Amino acid sequence: MATAIVLLVLCLPLVTLGYLGFCLASPWGVCRRCAPGGKNRTCRACHGTGMRPRLGWQLYVYFRHLHRDGNH
Repeated sequence: MATAIVLLVLCLPLVTLGYLGFCLASPWGVCRRCAPGGKNRTCRACHGTGMRPRLGWQLYVYFRHLHRDGNH
């Protein structure tokens, strides 16, 4: 059990950094509400574009704005 916990603690930062890099390289993903065709003009998630920001990118932008607003 202790070995599994140690392995999890060692792998978690690698997975997190990998996802962060993925979000920085490709911040937009396919809208799942409009999938597979996309282009649904009434979609509130993507506003008809078929693309929406990934969750990691949304968190990055939120914390960036929070930091910016706190330093003014």
